[in-house]
Amino acid sequence: MNTQIYKDTANPFWNAKISLVFFLIISFVIVSTIALSGITNNLDNSITAYFDTIQNETLDLILIIITTTSDTINLIIAGFVLTIIKRTRRFGMILLISLVAITILVTYIKPLFGVEHPQETFVPLVSLPEKFTLERDSFMPLAQGYSYPSNHIASAAAFGFIIGGLSYRYSYKFGLAFMISFPVLIGFTKLYLFQHNLMDLIGGYLFGLIVAVLIVKGLKANTQTLKNSAESQDANVTKEEEEEVGQDEEEYVKEVKEEEEQVGQDTKVIRGLNEGQQDRKLVEGERQKLKREVKDKATRATIISKNEKKEDIDKSYKQNQV
Repeated sequence: MNTQIYKDTANPFWNAKISLVFFLIISFVIVSTIALSGITNNLDNSITAYFDTIQNETLDLILIIITTTSDTINLIIAGFVLTIIKRTRRFGMILLISLVAITILVTYIKPLFGVEHPQETFVPLVSLPEKFTLERDSFMPLAQGYSYPSNHIASAAAFGFIIGGLSYRYSYKFGLAFMISFPVLIGFTKLYLFQHNLMDLIGGYLFGLIVAVLIVKGLKANTQTLKNSAESQDANVTKEEEEEVGQDEEEYVKEVKEEEEQVGQDTKVIRGLNEGQQDRKLVEGERQKLKREVKDKATRATIISKNEKKEDIDKSYKQNQV
């Protein structure tokens, strides 16, 4: 069976311009330079001190639950779920490839930057399950002592980008909001748990977007091969064809309305003629009825007159006999 290619050119997530990639790369280089320079150390210490003062059992429980949603294993499970669903299978594979690529790249990039983890250690005030531990940002020992860029935030950014792109066709506001808010929320939990500094989060976010955008463009997420069947032909209608079909439908509806109006007018005329004929029939009937009544009265009057004359004749005859 023949196949044809369908391109989704309306979704900005799948059609990111190359200029955006260069902007993200330049931004990542600038943030990396700032992180290496150490000029944000005072800011990082202030942020750590602030979160240390607001720590309590309720916040510990809520933020630990939230931060576990960005664990690599949970995002991989989400990717497998997307691959199971037929309509999102392609994007589930893109998400899985992005997560694997980010995890490998971050593991080998961290030692190059050599930015160490925050010195403070998070001690939860809430009781946690005996074997529960917060996931490390890197799995390999060579990168576990470094924090820049954040693997968790990079993976969350890629996840937000893919889910935002899938949601864009239904609600562009939700798509954009999710792409931004999900990594930001996870980043807040990482600051609270003393796992990262601010520059680690910003660098991770930019790095995750760079990888996700490049993979989406490389795998041409805006294209899809469709079978040449009735259903695929319907799905493969371009915007121009849809507009032409819409115009034809509008013209057809307009013609149908005009014909209906004309038929309605003709119906009114015919109905008026029929009513006129009925009125004439009623008038003619009344006229015939009056004629019959007049004729009957005349006939009765004639009969009465004859009877009276006959009676007069009989009386006269009897008188003459007497």
